[in-house]
Amino acid sequence: MILLGLLLFGLGAFAFWNMTNPVLGVEPTTIGTVLFVLAGVAMIVGVVRIARGRLGMVARLRALPRMVRAVRAGTYPAPPWSKRMFWIFGVLYIVSPIDLIPELLPVIGLTDDIGLGAFLLTQVGAEAARFSEHERRGGAAAGSERR
Repeated sequence: MILLGLLLFGLGAFAFWNMTNPVLGVEPTTIGTVLFVLAGVAMIVGVVRIARGRLGMVARLRALPRMVRAVRAGTYPAPPWSKRMFWIFGVLYIVSPIDLIPELLPVIGLTDDIGLGAFLLTQVGAEAARFSEHERRGGAAAGSERR
């Protein structure tokens, strides 16, 4: 969440100080202010999550290769096919040149990609957190046990 907050802060700064023309009838200062507020909320939520002892993004990213090995070894149940297909199609949508909101519109054009990317990171991160909890309980400590 802290990284998302920093990203939103950067976009807000760009909109606030570098944009001169309205986007879809909304003034750049308004866009920048809204992005600054969202950035502040995201950073506060991130700090609270860290204070509560939840895994950070780096710890979750480090858990992903272990999770994949445990799924392949059969020591951790794979996420449902529907969830995995959504992740795959989400990544394909982000890298695809075809968008619901074209990138030709400054700032606004990237919102669908950024929103979907943030959602995918949240979903994959939540699955990695579940795996880390599974590891802490002793389910797949080394990723080499078979069920």
